[in-house]
Amino acid sequence: METDLSSAKIYTEFSGLHKLKLAAKNATPEALEEVANQFEAFFLKMMLKQMRDASLGEGMFDSDQSRLYQDMMDQQLSLDLADKRTVGIADSIIRQLQHTVKQNEKSVKLNPLPQRTNLDRPMLKMSSDIQLKENNFETPKDYIKTMRPYAEDAASKLGVPANILLAQSALETGWGNKVIQHQDGQSSHNLFGIKANEQWDGQHAHVSSLEYVNGNAKREVSSFRVYESYKQSFDDYVDFIKSNNRYHTALQKSGDGEGYIKALQDAGYATDPKYAEKVMDIVNREAI
Repeated sequence: METDLSSAKIYTEFSGLHKLKLAAKNATPEALEEVANQFEAFFLKMMLKQMRDASLGEGMFDSDQSRLYQDMMDQQLSLDLADKRTVGIADSIIRQLQHTVKQNEKSVKLNPLPQRTNLDRPMLKMSSDIQLKENNFETPKDYIKTMRPYAEDAASKLGVPANILLAQSALETGWGNKVIQHQDGQSSHNLFGIKANEQWDGQHAHVSSLEYVNGNAKREVSSFRVYESYKQSFDDYVDFIKSNNRYHTALQKSGDGEGYIKALQDAGYATDPKYAEKVMDIVNREAI
């Protein structure tokens, strides 16, 4: 199955690199180039961090907030430099990966794997796989079963059909398997992609996200809200929609699920011009 490269949101963090590593196993030119670009971005980000750490000390106006924005700027800068191939690391990595792929293909042809027996016996899982289980849902049905109680509670407060909220959160998170993570790999439990603006006083995680500007897709580093649970994410979504006047028209159409999500898009909830269409496609396809 082809790996979706857009799922590696945190391109300059280890969790994003892990997903890119999985994508590289496809051995397609697109996958190899994307992996190489992001490894170069990771290298540049580490280099910038070392340069910051080597400074003479904090300035008069330095603060936790200024350091946060400085780190976000460094992440964006590293991504931009990697995209422009200014350093050349990515080109070297692509050549090395292509050589490795060819060598592996030759090795498999010359030394085929022997037939295995007892294939029905389950293999032992590594402890790291177990730790990541919280954010892994085997099927859409698993995700729906877990989230439906929270969605129904939130829907009753907004007057919106619960299946719309389930589909919206599924689109934002890839059925719960692409939830934004902290730098240490812990889940943010952010199911609706709500950003941490000046009104938010809780924890946040800054990642590279895909935004649409004048119809053109572009990656930008943004700060997103972090919750303690999925339920808290649904609860904050309700507060976020109700407290923003820009979504007043959407709430007026809450009884009509499709009308609600289209009005939400028109009000600027998402920059993707096909956001509402994608949500409704999930509703109809999965029969939520």
